[in-house]
Amino acid sequence: MTSNATPRFSVFTPSHRPSFLDECLATLQAQSCSDWEWIVLLNNGARWRPERPDERVRVEIADDVRGVGAAKRRACELACGEILVELDHDDLLARDCLAEIGKAFDEHPDVVFVYSNTAQITEDGGRDDSRFNETYGWKYEEVDVDGRRLLAARTMAPTPHNVSYIWYAPNHVRSFRRDVYEKVGGYDATRTVLDDQDMMSRLFQAGDFHHIERCLYLQRMHGANTQRDKEINAHIQRETVALYDKYIEANALAWTQRHGLVALDLGAAHRKPPGYLGVDQHPGDGVDLVATLPDRLDLPDASVGLIRAVDFLEHVPAKVPLINELYRLLAPGGMLLTMTPSSDGRGAYQDPTHVAFYNENSFWYYTDNQYRAFVPEIEARFQSSRLVTYFPTEWHSANNISYVVANLIAMKEGAVRNGGPLLV
Repeated sequence: MTSNATPRFSVFTPSHRPSFLDECLATLQAQSCSDWEWIVLLNNGARWRPERPDERVRVEIADDVRGVGAAKRRACELACGEILVELDHDDLLARDCLAEIGKAFDEHPDVVFVYSNTAQITEDGGRDDSRFNETYGWKYEEVDVDGRRLLAARTMAPTPHNVSYIWYAPNHVRSFRRDVYEKVGGYDATRTVLDDQDMMSRLFQAGDFHHIERCLYLQRMHGANTQRDKEINAHIQRETVALYDKYIEANALAWTQRHGLVALDLGAAHRKPPGYLGVDQHPGDGVDLVATLPDRLDLPDASVGLIRAVDFLEHVPAKVPLINELYRLLAPGGMLLTMTPSSDGRGAYQDPTHVAFYNENSFWYYTDNQYRAFVPEIEARFQSSRLVTYFPTEWHSANNISYVVANLIAMKEGAVRNGGPLLV
């Protein structure tokens, strides 16, 4: 790249602690692909000059910027490249990182987001052997990265569940097409945590993600990592779930449509959302398929990617045949999203048309073999994505009308591993 040329890659790094920036720069200068610019956005009084000056480095002072979402947004506004690459201010890139990212985007023109496997390193750059709980789906392998022998985590697949939770989301390196980033609205400048979870969910709704099966990123672990602060970490855990609740349905619908599958809204006579095929026992507005569940729907096995059942399950007396039929319809990895008045409150019993009753424990029989064994007729095998009881509004709380939300993933042959406990 010449000094007047537009770079293909814009690597961006907001920083309020510049201690490791020279190491970051060294890994960029060692890249096998030289077609990059590096935007370093310094805020909170941080100052830095590279030990090895490089015309491709752009240092911007932005002390007026507060919060990681605002900092990343400002950095990306300064970017010129067609591909944006996130590099945290204390992390490192493998030598072939940018070349592999470029290759992935070239070979998969419909992909909007590319990510890789990652390895953790200690503060001084040594090997870190700490692991996440492997019963939750984490897998590790020994790798060689530019002469270092490291323990790398194999990043999980980009399923609606994994993308919606930052716990299991596609990990570093994270890169995305600038035009799509701008189309989905960019980083949310109001976010102080989980800017990445929020933005990845919106990108996932715009297009496919691609996983490079190589370790291209080294993540430095030290006492100043955000998640090491107990108060901040507690806030992150709460916000993770809030963002999951915000995005899971839209993510699952986008996944369904990209895979050429059908999305069903059960009880569709009541406010069917866009993008769904409506199912109801009576004809009406929004009803595309008149049927009485649990009778077999006129749809092939594994042809459905998403089933929405809001205020529906309580109207069908045959509980096991109903769940079995919904499971039959779902493709491997497809999702059943349910919201049902819980028997823990008054709502389950107050409506005279309610003939079936559910609470959180009711769903154990479809997600855990220990309970399924007591009901041999159960064919459905799900992984729990979210199981919680809550009051949707203050009015519901005042009247003791709680709802149980059960979001379930169809575990059939061909389904990829979702993060979290797997009891089927």
